[in-house]
Amino acid sequence: MSPFDPRKDEDRAYLASALTAYALGLKVDDVLAGSRGSPANARARQIAMYLVRAGLGMSLSRVARAFGRDRTTVSHACHLIEDLRDDPDFDIWIEQLSVGLTSVAILRQLPSDNMGAACAE
Repeated sequence: MSPFDPRKDEDRAYLASALTAYALGLKVDDVLAGSRGSPANARARQIAMYLVRAGLGMSLSRVARAFGRDRTTVSHACHLIEDLRDDPDFDIWIEQLSVGLTSVAILRQLPSDNMGAACAE
């Protein structure tokens, strides 16, 4: 298995899926499965696609390729999750996931010799 690379769309999709799966108590493999799966897994996949699209700014086509889905599927997922953000609690939850995703993606881009520098002082 190759190391995580935040520049790879597939790794970004995996990271968003893993974060979403963890937050919902699901298995990441079920979220990323090629089949639709259970309603909970399908919703988690929609959330992960939304996070990658909105939080990391990837195009619909790139998100679709990363998740092995059609561009229209990603568009539908993004519209669905955006509509669910009308609920203030859901909106806060999604925002927290988005911050977590972008934080991890950015941290992984830092040179490894800078990691933990603050703890060494």
